[in-house]
Amino acid sequence: MPDSIKTTRIALIVAAGLAFATAALLLFIFLSGAVLIGWGTERAGLLGSALLGATGVFLAVAFAAFGVADLVIASGIAKGRPWSRFAGIAMAGLLLIAVPVGTILGIIALMGLLGRDARDWFATAAPVRRSPLVPPPAV
Repeated sequence: MPDSIKTTRIALIVAAGLAFATAALLLFIFLSGAVLIGWGTERAGLLGSALLGATGVFLAVAFAAFGVADLVIASGIAKGRPWSRFAGIAMAGLLLIAVPVGTILGIIALMGLLGRDARDWFATAAPVRRSPLVPPPAV
């Protein structure tokens, strides 16, 4: 595996770790807020606390989903799967929005996935071989 591909894979794994950490932090913040407001109190029924709780859980699930996607893409890159190159480019493009750390990781991933090493790495991936269908024996 070329060094640029290894670096891209590591960048996506680091991005996944940061996404999981962000999801855990969001759950902690919003659940702590729910505890401080009080579960069974009159204040808990307010619309604002319900919206904040739902928003926090939604954001945590979204960040966890991005983390899982990063890990799946990194695994595909390690195996030389052609789909993972395109998915990695798309994920690196999304990472560019996350200033400053995500931008750095996105640039690293794009440099690895758009270089000559990437073209060679993904072009030499072994094709999927399907076993020929064998008709059942005649009785």
